[in-house]
Amino acid sequence: MLPDFITVPSTSEKCLSPELLLPNMDENLEDSKPSSLKYQKAMMSRGTCPSNCKVCRHSATGYHYDVPSCNGCKTFFRRSILDGRKYTCLKMRKCLSGTEPVDLSRRMCRACRFEKCVEAGMNPSAIQADMKTTDGELLRKEIMIKQKTAVDFLNTPQVIMSFEDKVQGIIGKLTVMELKIEPLYTGGLPPGNRDIRKLDELIDAPLILSYDEIPNLKYCPSVDELTGEIKPSGACYIHCGYLASIEYSKMFDFAHKIDVASKATLIKHATIMCADIMTAFFSYYQRKSDRLIHPNGMFAGPPKYRYGEAGTKYQASMQRTLATVLRHELNRIEYMLLKAIVLCNPAVSSLSISVQQIIGKEREEYVRTLLTYCLLNYGSVHGPSRFSALLAIMSVLESQQKNAKDFHLLAKATILKDAVRYTRISNLYEQIMES
Repeated sequence: MLPDFITVPSTSEKCLSPELLLPNMDENLEDSKPSSLKYQKAMMSRGTCPSNCKVCRHSATGYHYDVPSCNGCKTFFRRSILDGRKYTCLKMRKCLSGTEPVDLSRRMCRACRFEKCVEAGMNPSAIQADMKTTDGELLRKEIMIKQKTAVDFLNTPQVIMSFEDKVQGIIGKLTVMELKIEPLYTGGLPPGNRDIRKLDELIDAPLILSYDEIPNLKYCPSVDELTGEIKPSGACYIHCGYLASIEYSKMFDFAHKIDVASKATLIKHATIMCADIMTAFFSYYQRKSDRLIHPNGMFAGPPKYRYGEAGTKYQASMQRTLATVLRHELNRIEYMLLKAIVLCNPAVSSLSISVQQIIGKEREEYVRTLLTYCLLNYGSVHGPSRFSALLAIMSVLESQQKNAKDFHLLAKATILKDAVRYTRISNLYEQIMES
């Protein structure tokens, strides 16, 4: 198994400490030689019988195909390779997760067992038998290529020498940024107040991380006629999600290197997507909800009494991002890196070549960090597919952004054409939606 350089955080953690994520790698560098898969094994003396099988965690009988393992897992791996068998897991590929020995009273998931064999470093070329089928030879080559690719990548001088500094630094920086901007979203605005600023007032303004720093808040409460109390609203959290995304962008390196017009172009393109994934991740990670929910407990989406069937359909479509986050069980590190990649998009139209290069260079750092994280955390077999699946979430965000803008324009032209009947969320919201 690949060494646990990075630990997947549990959803019970409120934040992540870089020190907990990335232990010192010095002790692993000596074993990280491209000539073998030594970095994948517990380096034990060949004269000592290993205690536990690296696959099922039961007692090992020795080193089989270069990995401490039991006879059962050795035979299973050998048979799978010789026959060219490929298996499918129906339970999110987590059947053999944990640290306790696998329950042998139940049939072990073959897909997860084979994956564990490969990730532990079982060497298919060490099998001294003729392949029974062409599929077997193809599978053997496929596994060898994947293992070699992972070793070559992790053992290039650049990766070895800069891994701790680069990855820990980037994840640590993003963690600090998230901790700074989260209160701006979760705290919302004081009841009855609205932020009346426009986009051009925000772009080049000093960084704001708390609602009490917002200048000229306008007090215009919506009061319940029966109770006389200010009505709870989810609208301010929509605005605060957009505001948090804009303030978040000011903390990136590119923000100090590009002109105001380019910042505005980038913000108009990325704000909705950053706010959407933030709301989805907050709903899943903090609220443990399978529906989009605001920090005050209100469900996100247009109210049915006002928007009718069109609003109901749009509210259902809004859940796609959250559904994707739930399906992939996105963790906090993946969320932070993915949001940074979404923001740093050099392909936005009308950006100059020089600005594209600045933004693209920063985005490349986050892409490389996410790829490295996936390889180390999910192994050489499933790491690349996990990386691809995470990047594919961006297409969902882009689709959601288009749907949001389309619904906004449709609602203004039809349902809300009488402007007196409703209160706009904010000037900023409308500018972003209509950009």
